[in-house]
Amino acid sequence: MNPVSLAASTAPAELLQLRSLPRRGLAAGGGHVREICGRRGANGELHWTLQLVELRGPAGILHLAHEATHVLAGIGGPQVDVGPGASVGLRKERVLRHTDPLLELRRPRLRAAELSRVLVLSTVTARARPALVFADLHGASILPDGVRAIVVRSGRVSTGGSTAAAMEALVLPSAMTGDGVVAPGPGIVADDARVLMVVG
Repeated sequence: MNPVSLAASTAPAELLQLRSLPRRGLAAGGGHVREICGRRGANGELHWTLQLVELRGPAGILHLAHEATHVLAGIGGPQVDVGPGASVGLRKERVLRHTDPLLELRRPRLRAAELSRVLVLSTVTARARPALVFADLHGASILPDGVRAIVVRSGRVSTGGSTAAAMEALVLPSAMTGDGVVAPGPGIVADDARVLMVVG
């Protein structure tokens, strides 16, 4: 199968430009948060959600879902310290588990005009169990089973008729990622891409 037919063989994927998503201010501090994607039940109960936090000042506070567990991934800008309580440093390309519904982020060393970007995956494990996985993608391949979304850090990724570059995301159709069903991974074509995937 050639790369073009491989990329076209999957259902359409939704292309999101992260910088264009609606944003809301943090509960306190300088910065904002954007919701990328997620899933809720018929009555609005949270299954999982993926958010992008962009910290501009020296500190920021975000309130997370009480019933969920959270995984943080640094994807850009200066390192942040994660609290409350004893701080743990979160650098780019690192993943950190966070169980408190209060998320405090601090930047020990500020760099002018550069945002610190952190992805936050919140999951109610009784309803869904996705994880965050960094990966390098090259050429034509098949994604792992159960991929729900792909956030591109560098390079380009094409699947389902859509192509994402840096600071863009591909959200796969819900029919391919329904809770309780492990869907076969879709075909992709990647050009030296470094990505963060929501899998499971």
